[in-house]
Amino acid sequence: MAKNVVINNVVYQSVPQVSIPLSGSTGTADFYDTSDATLDSGGKMLVGNTAYANGVKYAGSIETKKQSDLTAVGASVTVPAGYYASQVSKEVASGEATAPASISGTSASVSAGTNTLTLSKTVSVTPVVTEGYVGSGTAGNSVISLTASVATRGEGTITPGTSDQSIASGTYLAGSQTIKGDSNLQAQNIKSGVSIFGVNGSLSAATVSQDGTTKVLTVS
Repeated sequence: MAKNVVINNVVYQSVPQVSIPLSGSTGTADFYDTSDATLDSGGKMLVGNTAYANGVKYAGSIETKKQSDLTAVGASVTVPAGYYASQVSKEVASGEATAPASISGTSASVSAGTNTLTLSKTVSVTPVVTEGYVGSGTAGNSVISLTASVATRGEGTITPGTSDQSIASGTYLAGSQTIKGDSNLQAQNIKSGVSIFGVNGSLSAATVSQDGTTKVLTVS
């Protein structure tokens, strides 16, 4: 910006710069009008540069940055403040969520109907996640519910007989089952040589004989 300058009562119009010879040496001291400067801090210049504005000297404070100054954590890239002489970028690593490493949850609750059995369980799924950004499917809760048709048997009594009785595999027992016993199941009540439910008989059979002369029957 130029100013009007008065030297020895002479007015010089629009003088942009005044140079005064140095005493005792060659060269000049140069003075510039900086009143129209907008610089008000070092935050507008790079580190290593200086400038004057309105009679004040400022040192630059903006640091020069490069690609290596960028950091990536997960899906976020941090770009520090500063000056970048060219375009920079930082690649975000891609991660992968694989099969769950563990499944834990509450115990299954069981409810029985006439012909159905319902199992319900809430589980927490924690998958194996490799380092990097995974957009979705990282974790969560899930309710597993299963309803299946099964045979059911209510409370009952099983009385031993001459043939085997059985409860089919997979049958849901909705009530207690009683297997009948009998206090007469004793060895002395079972014929010798016969075993009933693992009890071997000890009862001997009666022997009947007849005297040919007196016609007397003897039972022993």
